[in-house]
Amino acid sequence: MVRMQSVEIVGAGPAGLYTAILLRRHFPDLQVRVTEQNPQGATFGFGVVFSDQALDFLQADDPDTHQLATPHMQRWQNMTLNHPKGQITLDGVGFASIGRLELIEILRKRADALGVELRFDKRIERVDSADLTVAADGLNSVVRANNRDGFGESLSYLGNHFVWFGAERPFDTLTQTFINTDAGPMNAHHYRYSEDKSTFIVECGPDTFSKAGFATMSEDESRSACQQYFAATLDDAELISNHSQWRQFPKLWCDNWVSGRQVLVGDAAHTAHFSVGSGTRLAMEDSIALVQALIKHDDIDVALHRYQQERQAIAKKIVNAANVSASWYESFGDKMNLAPMDFAFDYITRSGRVDMDRLRKMSPQFCADYEAYKSVVITDPVPNNTSSAQEIKFDPDEHSNCSDILWQHLYKNPEKLAVIGPAGNLSYQQLIGEAARWGNAFIAAGLNRGDRIAFFLDDTPSYPAAFFGATRAGFVPVLLNTQTNQDTLNYFLKDSSATIALCESTLTDQFSVAVLQGTNIKTVVVANGYSDSKPFVSAEQFLESHANTLSCADTSPYDMALWMYSSGSTGRPKGIVHLHHDMAYTQASYAKNILKLQPEDICFSVPKIYFAYGFGNSITFPFSAGATSVLMPDSPRPDLVLDTIENFKPTVLFGLPTLYTALCSVENVKNKDLSSLTQSISAAETLSQDIYDAWKSLTGHGPTEGLGSTEMLHIYLSNLPNDHRIGAAGARVPGYEVKLETPDGHPVVEGEEGVMFVRGHSSAPCYWNKPDKTKETMRDDWLYTGDRFVQRDGYYYFMGRADDLIKVSGQWVWPLEVERCLNDHPDVYECAVLAHELPDKRLTLRAIVSLRAECKDEQAQSKILQNHIKNTLQPYKYPRIVEFVAELPKTGTGKIDRQALRVSDS
Repeated sequence: MVRMQSVEIVGAGPAGLYTAILLRRHFPDLQVRVTEQNPQGATFGFGVVFSDQALDFLQADDPDTHQLATPHMQRWQNMTLNHPKGQITLDGVGFASIGRLELIEILRKRADALGVELRFDKRIERVDSADLTVAADGLNSVVRANNRDGFGESLSYLGNHFVWFGAERPFDTLTQTFINTDAGPMNAHHYRYSEDKSTFIVECGPDTFSKAGFATMSEDESRSACQQYFAATLDDAELISNHSQWRQFPKLWCDNWVSGRQVLVGDAAHTAHFSVGSGTRLAMEDSIALVQALIKHDDIDVALHRYQQERQAIAKKIVNAANVSASWYESFGDKMNLAPMDFAFDYITRSGRVDMDRLRKMSPQFCADYEAYKSVVITDPVPNNTSSAQEIKFDPDEHSNCSDILWQHLYKNPEKLAVIGPAGNLSYQQLIGEAARWGNAFIAAGLNRGDRIAFFLDDTPSYPAAFFGATRAGFVPVLLNTQTNQDTLNYFLKDSSATIALCESTLTDQFSVAVLQGTNIKTVVVANGYSDSKPFVSAEQFLESHANTLSCADTSPYDMALWMYSSGSTGRPKGIVHLHHDMAYTQASYAKNILKLQPEDICFSVPKIYFAYGFGNSITFPFSAGATSVLMPDSPRPDLVLDTIENFKPTVLFGLPTLYTALCSVENVKNKDLSSLTQSISAAETLSQDIYDAWKSLTGHGPTEGLGSTEMLHIYLSNLPNDHRIGAAGARVPGYEVKLETPDGHPVVEGEEGVMFVRGHSSAPCYWNKPDKTKETMRDDWLYTGDRFVQRDGYYYFMGRADDLIKVSGQWVWPLEVERCLNDHPDVYECAVLAHELPDKRLTLRAIVSLRAECKDEQAQSKILQNHIKNTLQPYKYPRIVEFVAELPKTGTGKIDRQALRVSDS
């Protein structure tokens, strides 16, 4: 326990008073003084709110204060969302509230009774005499203002405007009311804090704020206007003002909460948007953590260090979640177009901390209602009579289960080799038999129709066997990238609600206790290897004694067949749902009209099956044509790829520009036998003339470039082998409709750049549990790609991303996400991450970094930062180029001058 004689606390709000109470409780001989610049009884705001969890925390640490405060609290167990088209109840979202002045008075009396010296109406400019100074004086902290550099202050403001009122009526629950007005969308956060009064916070975006004229109104005029806007909600009750000025929420974070013998708590150290609860609750938890550190350690400097180290990490997570929640409110007007149930789901999951499993436990009735609602609304977004479907004579109703792609060969050519490769060969008859065993095993495991199965597999015959067995039995494979880090894998398992996962034997370490925590996984089936420790079971054991015949489930063409996940470039990855007829559509469009495979063809896709591109290349197209698929497990090193071509003689090679560049650079590539190849396909990145020519000199043909997406399941723009235009993504693939629009939604004129929309029956109907992202991308029956193109002579040329994403190694990356991750590394003072064009026209990431300390070994430091990105995000997102500078250039407003950095790169 630290030995101190005196502690000075600045600020007599809840944080300051509560810190004083805790100190006097645990240090009864300590002189504690609290100084407040406002008169006693003066406070701003109306009520404060506590979650049930926060009250439990308070009760465990300080039962006396809990016992004093809770009799004065208003409590409720549900939350209400008022949407313009309906009201939704979120059950189980328990909160309690109390008047801010009432809480302060309870804490003041207790502090006074414990012998705390209280001084009101006195402003302190500097405090130097006490053994410890606790700054609990909020956003405008005097203590922090006198030492901004020492505390590492960072302060910015959100775009929305808000104002804090009271209301002369109680509301039954914590309620969010969203309305459309002539000025634009508005929102009110309201909850009762006494028997007859409520807090009522009005929020709106900058445009609404301006159109409503709030900026020029007096306090009373603003109160009156808000009262009129929300008259129906208030039921003609009056709004109450108390220094109710419009503000923009301040985002404050201090890197250091301790400087010498001065320490910050609550809003003096950090702010958290009111949408995740009250700052009062966080401030009181800071106080508890500070006093606990002073109790546990004898040395005051060690105690303060441990307080910052331990509490800051916890608070950072809460503040980050609050910032994500706040960003949701920044665009709440756009989300009001969602149906009430989708809006409510989007709201409750806005912070990223609530997955389906947690939601089921937290709000079981709402979750059940939402899942029932979603099971009804997943439908094919594209009508059956589109001109594109008629163009390729495609009838969705003829494709009720995608496993027919494989099963058709049971009688057509059962002895023909379906898959070959280093992991073994299987004929169509053998593959169908193995698929049947998998399907029967899934049924025996107790799965229900539509249940998801996580696939964390490499490219071996087990993949198509398990996939088609699952789909034929009516289950939904979820194809997962095997490079996924453990945090994201945990998210995938939770989001998909899978109870069974299939895992490659070489990847079982990924399914750690932490990864399985909070998921529904009961069994992990290990393919191509053995394991006998729960929850692992070998595939051999899982499939044992199951029949090699399987009847097809009575699925519909419009039922879910499979999922894939997006890369998560702008947030959590999105589960992309595909229906049973989608695979057949990619075959009838791209494969039939561009590839034109024959049964004699042998297809070799270097991109893995878990990519939509690789999935079509290795599974849909060869099996649809009765051809053969080469499956190569392990990392696709250039030498292994060339050996595979020599050994298995593929006629069609599928790759990326990155791959073709690597293959052409192999030292002895000209000595390799590539004569079996009759065509090569490239996708995902722009193909340069140099790569095209280099590959053509080796094989007699250049790679045929195309462009597709996971949402469309494969390629919808393609060049032709006999008409390849370098720099073009390609022409429209038969079966797809394409249009370009200006940012304001008008058709482009000839030669004008526009954002591409595409339509076709392989289009995903939704992102799972992401109604806002679904509405943003799946616009009626058209898919918004976010890609900017210009069209010349029927060919489309990629001009960039509408949202500044770039493709690295064939996968989208958001430079700002990488930049934020780098900034979290303790060695980094500041950085910028930009797109960088390589000489062969491929794009990569370039990081310009200013370190906190001088870098003596740039190569080693680069590797440290690159590994930080690989381990925190995804391996492919790391910046290939890392440059170190003493200081980044700044604009006149103090922001990083990105244009100057781009110029320095050119």
